[in-house]
Amino acid sequence: MIGPLILMMIGMNLMYKKLLLSVVSLSVFASFTPAEAHWSAIERPGQARKDFVISRDEVVNSLQNQKLYALVEYGVISKIFVWNEAKPNEFVTSYIPGYSLPIDMIEEVVFVAQMPDSLSVNYVDNSGEVKAEPINHGDNVAVVEELPIDSATKVSLPTQNPVQVISSAVASDYSTSMTVAPMVVNDLNKSVEVQVITNGISFTSIATDNSATPITINNLPSDAFVSVQTVIRDKTTNEEIILQNVATKTPDAQIPAVENARDVAADKAAIAAPVVSASSVGSNGSRSATIEFGGIPDFDPNRSIASIMVVGPGGATTSVGVNGTGGAITIGDLGLDSTYRLTLVIRDLNSGEETLIQGANL
Repeated sequence: MIGPLILMMIGMNLMYKKLLLSVVSLSVFASFTPAEAHWSAIERPGQARKDFVISRDEVVNSLQNQKLYALVEYGVISKIFVWNEAKPNEFVTSYIPGYSLPIDMIEEVVFVAQMPDSLSVNYVDNSGEVKAEPINHGDNVAVVEELPIDSATKVSLPTQNPVQVISSAVASDYSTSMTVAPMVVNDLNKSVEVQVITNGISFTSIATDNSATPITINNLPSDAFVSVQTVIRDKTTNEEIILQNVATKTPDAQIPAVENARDVAADKAAIAAPVVSASSVGSNGSRSATIEFGGIPDFDPNRSIASIMVVGPGGATTSVGVNGTGGAITIGDLGLDSTYRLTLVIRDLNSGEETLIQGANL
């Protein structure tokens, strides 16, 4: 887990320094991305996962048909999508346009950013090697007024995915499935999980036997980008390494249009955000927290499901299913110095749309 944030920035201008005061113990690398979307990668020392910085120019004022975008909610990418005017797009209900975006309040607003067609960002690491970092669900995005473009190097890098996607298919209920071959890890002191992250940062996590035995993930959304990542956890230290694929698109199941069982705008206005009511430190040195959540009006478990999601550094996620009556849950094994995002997620079983009700950070 990453502790309190310490700037390690040398030779950067004041604009970058002001931005990264709230970003963490990071190093920023020169990035080389397609001209249509300028992103830069920020590398966390010792971590596989990256954060990203974009200029205000990449935050859109309006959506254009067949363009690739990232929906950024409270500083985190919750959906990667191609805008299609011919299809329902309920997942983008409202957003702040680029010209009025308060860049010092990114963690409190929703905006849409254009993405590079490669779905990744090239950067130069400390050794001088050019690498590509995938942009995925759950990644953090910061915004600055201007971001210098270093066009001295244009490098085309091959896609190198830790997890091989073998096949995908469409089921009779219009859901899709994906079959993957996990990474092989011979160290028996390591556990390996394959995680598939979809809209709204909902995820499926499947433990492997550390071999490449194929795994099938079911009930994925149709015609949607999903993030596939491998989580390698040390059983002794509990430290994690997260390796990500480039976002993969599921097949188009040609789903008939259906109405949502719930009114998203009404839910966001009426349902209270989850709150942390108590926190303690256990004998093993980790935190536990009690999270209280309110009732969900007119909740029908045959038409909707709900969960409390706790997302930690690097995207590690705990999800606990809840019902519509309200109550409390306890989450354990939390890092002492880590910050976690707390969200109530309500998923419509007909349309697959998700309503995110963001709580305060834990």
